[in-house]
Amino acid sequence: MTELPPDLARLRAILRYLDEQLAGNETVGIYLLLQRDAARIALAAAERRAAPQRPSRPRRAAPAPAPAPAPANGSASSAPQRTGYVIEPKKHPKHPAPALYHLADCTMPQRETSRITPDQIRLGLRDPLGILAACEFCGPGKKLDTGD
Repeated sequence: MTELPPDLARLRAILRYLDEQLAGNETVGIYLLLQRDAARIALAAAERRAAPQRPSRPRRAAPAPAPAPAPANGSASSAPQRTGYVIEPKKHPKHPAPALYHLADCTMPQRETSRITPDQIRLGLRDPLGILAACEFCGPGKKLDTGD
């Protein structure tokens, strides 16, 4: 659900509908959970936009963090490693292409992603409707044991 409406009433209605569907439909439950999470994120963003803005006070700069100790093996790491998997939702619910799952550090997602567990991926891959597929760029399926 990348094209969510910006207004609070429709976002709340979508969230209520997704919660009802989750309660009654176990087959695509994992997909609906992910869609519900996306709707909650959009609702929170819309509520932040709708909230009256208070004038902000200037903030003091935070002290610089202490440098991290160097790894014991001598290799320097410039950024923390993002591990795990994320899911990129379909363009819209009736789009023929499936939702894609990626390695967390993949740069190819074109829409906002959400964290997903390997068990959720396996469940989505077993669905006969083909609602989930692996990213062809980062190849997360090579690292995921699908259990098939």
